[in-house]
Amino acid sequence: MRNTIIDNLRGICMLGVIGIHIGSLALAPNNFTLYLLLEILSRYSVPSFFFISGYGLACTDKGLLSGSRLNYIDFMKKRLRGAGLPYLSWSLFYMLYFWLILPPGFVSWNPLHVAYVLFFGLGCYHLYFMVILLWFYASYPLWRRLLRIIIHQSIPFMLVLLFIFQLVFNWWTTHPGLNTAGWSVLAKNFFDYRLNYLPLHYLLIFISGGLAACYWEKFIALLRRYSTMVCVIFAASVAWDVQSCYEAVTVKGYTLIDLANTYHQLSPQGLCYTVGSLLFFCLALDWLERRAQAKAYTEAPNALQSIPQAASHTEAPLVVASDISTTNSLSPRKLTTSWVLASGSCHRKVTERGSITTLIYKAISILSAYSMLIYFVHPLLLDWLSSAYNHFGIIMTVKKVALSYVLLVLCSLALSILLSKAFAKCSTAKLLFTGKR
Repeated sequence: MRNTIIDNLRGICMLGVIGIHIGSLALAPNNFTLYLLLEILSRYSVPSFFFISGYGLACTDKGLLSGSRLNYIDFMKKRLRGAGLPYLSWSLFYMLYFWLILPPGFVSWNPLHVAYVLFFGLGCYHLYFMVILLWFYASYPLWRRLLRIIIHQSIPFMLVLLFIFQLVFNWWTTHPGLNTAGWSVLAKNFFDYRLNYLPLHYLLIFISGGLAACYWEKFIALLRRYSTMVCVIFAASVAWDVQSCYEAVTVKGYTLIDLANTYHQLSPQGLCYTVGSLLFFCLALDWLERRAQAKAYTEAPNALQSIPQAASHTEAPLVVASDISTTNSLSPRKLTTSWVLASGSCHRKVTERGSITTLIYKAISILSAYSMLIYFVHPLLLDWLSSAYNHFGIIMTVKKVALSYVLLVLCSLALSILLSKAFAKCSTAKLLFTGKR
């Protein structure tokens, strides 16, 4: 059974990825708040995709907890088809696109240069994620072993150690202080592009995804039990990120570009914000899902009469009842009775709120269903949009950037839907560009 919370987390992440990339348009208005929202507070998205990947691998690894041996060849065949093939296809597509629109010499088809571009994820600015993901797959036996060690030890203690390691490693790799003047070209390339292929930068998040898969029910139960604390952690991480950026601009004289290069997802602020965001979004999606389920009960025929019987089988009716009751001390049957006796206007208000949450839930679900293709195609549409703005001399303002964000999300979704329909008629193209048969 698919985990709809993890599935829908993809949609939340895609909104963040598009926000980061459209942040380049926010430089013209020179608006701190707008740039902060798009370029800084959207940076939970890339690490969160590694959380989803870690979750997916642990879910499909039937021998993870038992310690049985992993069939590495079969494992890599599946991952190279599912991720490697789309990465190769989209990299070549973007190389061809830039070769067609850029002056001669910007793109070379020399085999060594193509290999260089593919290895470091330089076909387009967003493709480095796929390179890191492939390295996570290639080194999965190591992380599989680490997961088992953590599971058999104290999970909270091991996560704290891993968090400290992540802080130290990320700080060092973004502030190495090394002089590479005498290094070979190959060594310099490996060092300069270390952020494009080293999976260690996202190890904590990836491992956390694997642990969440192993203990999902406990994970969600903890989020619900400590929901207030989760919200406080999220708010505190946002506040630290915002305060750091504000101080950097007002006191240290940072430019907006300096902010993006300093307070990214690998910074201490960025790491804490990513952890806080993941906890908060999982909690929020769980809440949205339960509200959507509760809304379905209110719209079902004879819903009021069926709720007492349904209460023994599912918690959804209780969620609806508790939403409009004034106390949590009522028994399930008393809750149901209080709902039946509620006024018609109160019921309409609950239904209206349910409609809004259901609409949000459905919108996120649609984005999630097409998230992979949206990820691959949105830079192409963004380039067309930027070119159109330059051609017609359109100067960016805060409202125009916000409108551009909405437009890019909708157009990327529409193109992804069209491509999905086209790929359904051509199995070869579907395999090449999505990795699915």
